[in-house]
Amino acid sequence: MAALILTAWSWARRLAAALPFEAILMAAVLAWGGMQTFKATRADNRADDLRAELSTEQAVNAGLEQVVYYYGDQMRRLSTALEAREASRAIDDKSIAVARAAARQLERDNASTADWAGRPVPDAAAKWLRSLREQDGNATH
Repeated sequence: MAALILTAWSWARRLAAALPFEAILMAAVLAWGGMQTFKATRADNRADDLRAELSTEQAVNAGLEQVVYYYGDQMRRLSTALEAREASRAIDDKSIAVARAAARQLERDNASTADWAGRPVPDAAAKWLRSLREQDGNATH
């Protein structure tokens, strides 16, 4: 390896001695210019790659924004539906409470109603109420 380096060095010295200074200077300037052109070309290629990557990232970002808007809209719709359901349920709960209070008042005020309310529920009526409840449960699922 050392012999190869020495041989290259001796050829470079002979070439430098044989050529005029202007030729050596011109070769150095041309080499420097070539290196700068190579660096500029590499930088342009890297810039093109980065532009393409940025474009891809922007497209992905736009798609993700659409997904966020879609799910945000869905959440607002569900929230509105749940609020309406809760309002309806609150009205139903109040209605049930009023009906129960009226039934208790009727039991207190009317002796025959109190006797009837104190009796056990007939099996057929209990079975019918259970079947209604099961049908209602299946319809909501």
